[in-house]
Amino acid sequence: MPSKARGLFELTRLQFFPVGSDFIFWPFAWGSLAASYHVALPMNEVVTNTLFYALLSTLIHSAGCVINDMLDRDFDRKVERSKDRPIVSGAVTMTEASILLTVLVATIFYMFSTAGHKALILGLVGLPVCGGTYPLMKRWVYWPSVYLGSSMSLAVPFAWVATTGQFDWCMILKVAVASCCWMCIYDAIYACQDKKDDEKAGVKSTALSLGDNIRLVLSVVDVIFFACLLWAGYSNGQHFTFYVMSVIGSFLLCLWHIWSFDHNDPRDCWKKFTAGRHGAGLICVGLVVDHYFNLASLAV
Repeated sequence: MPSKARGLFELTRLQFFPVGSDFIFWPFAWGSLAASYHVALPMNEVVTNTLFYALLSTLIHSAGCVINDMLDRDFDRKVERSKDRPIVSGAVTMTEASILLTVLVATIFYMFSTAGHKALILGLVGLPVCGGTYPLMKRWVYWPSVYLGSSMSLAVPFAWVATTGQFDWCMILKVAVASCCWMCIYDAIYACQDKKDDEKAGVKSTALSLGDNIRLVLSVVDVIFFACLLWAGYSNGQHFTFYVMSVIGSFLLCLWHIWSFDHNDPRDCWKKFTAGRHGAGLICVGLVVDHYFNLASLAV
């Protein structure tokens, strides 16, 4: 691959796929699958919607990485893990990054437009809030993980209204809060990789804010995650499979990650961050299996 093309490719972080993209995919998937169960959507449409959100989340993640590297280029020079990124190293210019970002955003907005008018409005509001401002939060607040979790969880109402055509805020808020908690936990674990460099560079992070209390605080967030997911399942009329796999399974796995990771070891932080996809995927599997059996019972 030519050096310029390689630089643009690395700017999108696609060389690490699915890491990062899956982080954004889960809120879309949870919202979509819960909504599909709610309206008894046929399985072939569930599969189509899931593939749609897989592509959309990959594009959003790539666009977010480009924005992040454009805004954080001065900080990235001071952080060991990011000092060789394409913009910092000079492999990609700011103009080239801007052109790539324009293409990505145009494609994302086109996909938003295919999801319906209400979903399009949410997407138009949510994308700038999430991708455009999150990198700046690290300059202003010590809890950027909360901001990231809240903004990325806008994917839940987007997917819900795209599937059902209606805003059921009672359900949406429960799933969205659960999503926000899950994101806060794993983004905080991710942030522990850069604690020393962030402190030197003057970057604020959730990991620095929590310090040695990180396990206790994240455990409390995990309990909130569990309660919201449990409540959402009850409100949505979910069955046994969902509670065992999606609620209990994901809660215990997340709790194990919290208490087993070494927050002073960057490699272990990365390992546990990427392992977060197992619990998130478990939620999806529970929703899909429960949905399949629900459709089967309705067909009898």
